[in-house]
Amino acid sequence: MSELPPTPPPAQSGPKSGRWLKIALAVSLALNLAVAGLVGGAMLGRGGPDDAPAIRTLGLGPFALALSREGRDEVRGRIESDLPRLRTERMAVGRGLLEVQRALVADPFDRAAAEAALARSRAAAMALQGYGHAALLDTLEEMSLAERSRVAERLGRAMRRIAGREGRD
Repeated sequence: MSELPPTPPPAQSGPKSGRWLKIALAVSLALNLAVAGLVGGAMLGRGGPDDAPAIRTLGLGPFALALSREGRDEVRGRIESDLPRLRTERMAVGRGLLEVQRALVADPFDRAAAEAALARSRAAAMALQGYGHAALLDTLEEMSLAERSRVAERLGRAMRRIAGREGRD
């Protein structure tokens, strides 16, 4: 009787590979939503993609609620004074997220490429936040004590509102 060659073990498609696929899809979806949010936020923030990003996207979240309309306009005006530099940083954030997305679908997963892309995206996001903070501080510095006190009061209300929402989640 002739012997048959041993049968190779079945391809592993058990829970481990299925779990990683689900994780990769979830991360990919999150990154796509983040890019869409950045683009959408930039467009909705002030009318179009060539305008400065919304105040909230520059790390000023609660201050967007605490500043008066005039204060927000003042911060926005300071930010808009350097749109080319802001566009460069916003594009770097988007490029980094797209690079992470490519690393997610690579086989095998290229952790080093994803990590480097996230680091570049993070650096660009921090630069944007720095621009926002500098514009805010310049605006606050020019306010009177009474104006700053009103901002502080509204900031407290905004923070309580945010804290209340987080408690409900």
